[in-house]
Amino acid sequence: MEALFSPFFLIAGIGLVIAIGLIVAAFRVRSRIAKAGLVFLTLVALAPAGFVVDAFFSELLDARFRTYKSFYQDIQPGMTRAEVFATLGRRYPKSGPRQSPEVMADEPDKLGFFMNAEGSREPNCEGIFLKMENGRVVKKEYSPD
Repeated sequence: MEALFSPFFLIAGIGLVIAIGLIVAAFRVRSRIAKAGLVFLTLVALAPAGFVVDAFFSELLDARFRTYKSFYQDIQPGMTRAEVFATLGRRYPKSGPRQSPEVMADEPDKLGFFMNAEGSREPNCEGIFLKMENGRVVKKEYSPD
């Protein structure tokens, strides 16, 4: 609940309210120059909301994040190491559009992955950390960039 009142979300929300007011005003004015100015100001007011979506909800804009978060959701407690790697192979086939995450830790008690940057923009340090016991996942953690 605290996250909803973050200054970033507050600024984006205020920008959305202002944008709605500006677009309503743009429909009411008759001058083309005034309309163009109001549309421009609407886009400026929407910019903070765009930055919030890009920063906090990257999976809406970037397929790398969607695929990586889907891989994380597919991992369930009780899965074996082989099942985790089979899931990785299903989400990231060799001939697929996404490059497989980098395995950063492959030890008896832990398994970790970093999202592959694929030569794209930052952030690119999303991590999946799995705690293993007796060859099975007992805990999973997602670490955003």
